[in-house]
Amino acid sequence: MSVLTSSISGDMTGSRGLEATLRFSVLASGSSGNATYLEVEERGLLIDAGLSCRRLRGLLARIGRDLPDIHAVLVTHDHADHTSGVRSLLRERKVPLYAAPGVAEVVKTATLAEPGEPLNLEGGISVAFFRVPHDSPTYGLHLSDGERSIALATDLGEVNPETLDLLRGVDALVLEANHDTDWLWRGPYSADLKRRVASSRGHLSNHQATDVALALASHGLKDLVLAHLSEKNNSPMRATGTVRKALKDAGYGGIRVKAALARHPTPWVEVGQPIEEREYVYKYGGQAGAASRLFEVE
Repeated sequence: MSVLTSSISGDMTGSRGLEATLRFSVLASGSSGNATYLEVEERGLLIDAGLSCRRLRGLLARIGRDLPDIHAVLVTHDHADHTSGVRSLLRERKVPLYAAPGVAEVVKTATLAEPGEPLNLEGGISVAFFRVPHDSPTYGLHLSDGERSIALATDLGEVNPETLDLLRGVDALVLEANHDTDWLWRGPYSADLKRRVASSRGHLSNHQATDVALALASHGLKDLVLAHLSEKNNSPMRATGTVRKALKDAGYGGIRVKAALARHPTPWVEVGQPIEEREYVYKYGGQAGAASRLFEVE
């Protein structure tokens, strides 16, 4: 059992209420596969499909959803950990697939979406791709229902002023925190790989993610999910601890910070929920008493 400080429902299945909500769960995040499920008015979007259909279905079941709940797919990146499950998913679900230039050409069944041009999807959700610096064509996403907004930016080496402007004002953010810089340089990677990861076209560190969080804290940020954590050069405790301490020291300790994991979906994040201190209990398989701090660290 792990204690989560959040305004989300304590029920991982995400019971559907009458009030329209914008909510999401990061189903899996990391080099072994990436997928995020987002829904508004019961219309589900899948962002990236780097997992087999069987694995994706199992993760969706843990938040009370299934493949038929997916009504569109958005792909941000052309690497296999974001695309390997696309073909099998589209065989199961005949739904629209969208990607931006450089990615759409790799995922050949995708409809091309120009960066910066909003896609107005069913359910009243507006989606726009934006380019981020990485070593292959990679995009972030800005999504809004007109009242609340969320952005996702993973697989990027830096957050430049243009990207920061696009993120400013979002209620929720899924942001890469790939590595702890000290752990990376002392870790097992080759010198060339270390330089690639740490470069401006590589991956964000915990401290870079912290700088972004601090820059957005006064502009309405309420929920921050740290994603794409390296299993060799980072840990959920290290990542969330670094960011939460900096936010608290700056007077923004109420911002909810959690880490996305490779094998467990995050509990639902209800976008736009006011910041307040609450505690919820999350149970795996109904096994009360099994202590396991996963998403947040006090």
